[in-house]
Amino acid sequence: MSNPAKTPFYEEHLALKAKMVEFGGWEMPIMYRDGIVREHLNTRRGVGLFDVSHMGRFIIRGKDGLAFLQHVLTNNAAALDIHTVGAQYTLIPSETGGAVDDAYLYRFQQDEFLLVVNAANRKKDWQHFLQFMKDFHALEILDHTAEMAMLSLQGPNSRKILNNVMSHGQLPEPRRNAVSTVSISGTKVLLARTGYTGEPICFELFMESAHGPEIW
Repeated sequence: MSNPAKTPFYEEHLALKAKMVEFGGWEMPIMYRDGIVREHLNTRRGVGLFDVSHMGRFIIRGKDGLAFLQHVLTNNAAALDIHTVGAQYTLIPSETGGAVDDAYLYRFQQDEFLLVVNAANRKKDWQHFLQFMKDFHALEILDHTAEMAMLSLQGPNSRKILNNVMSHGQLPEPRRNAVSTVSISGTKVLLARTGYTGEPICFELFMESAHGPEIW
């Protein structure tokens, strides 16, 4: 792509002397000055902060929202509960049984879902969903990739850090895939016990893009 997009944290990466590359249509950091091994060890022994705002974020809401998700995803969206397990890994299947993409589905409030998809597949996934919308009349799907920033805080010290900066709300504890809504520096942050590093103590944060750098 000749003109890749930039996440809300682009300037933060440049200030930290990150090596930037094009990934999935976005300018993303591939490594920082101390090197990948140091980054890996910092995450395993302490904490790592990752910009994952390049991933696609779709909001699904309306009376038919749940029925739509039950039709277009493989996992049971009805099992999500904002008070217990509010997130799940899922697949977007094709009509022939293949996979259009894999994704993560979140339910931070009862009447609305957030679906996170892979950056390179965002437009393809969007078009795939549109073909089914005619069968669900009370349904709204919004692409909030630009409006919503996403960070991942992973590692054994992540819980301590969040506890120190939160001004309101509770951490989603203690099980993986639990969710909650908190306030950090006066900003509403959707918080989930999810992430791809394999760390048992891990969080992903969603907030308005305009407030992203402050949260960072």
